[in-house]
Amino acid sequence: MLSSHDRRQFNVIVAGLLAEDPDLGIRHRPPAPRPPRPLLAAALWMSMPFLVTVGGWTGLLVAVVAAAYGVHLWSRGGGGAPPPPTRD
Repeated sequence: MLSSHDRRQFNVIVAGLLAEDPDLGIRHRPPAPRPPRPLLAAALWMSMPFLVTVGGWTGLLVAVVAAAYGVHLWSRGGGGAPPPPTRD
């Protein structure tokens, strides 16, 4: 938590930055949340038995990586860059 003096200093700095560059807030918005990709995750999980059967130890390693990436896609979303910011 900032003290009142530090908060005032921070507000002065932010006001100066916005006066110097009004588009600063538009360019530095956090990216929009991405939807989960359950179909791609399911496809990765379904490919694991094939990878292990055909690939042996290398296939097992690739299957583990595919499983981890499938979990990532399922839980956090992924794919594609966020859309560019718009100027309103």
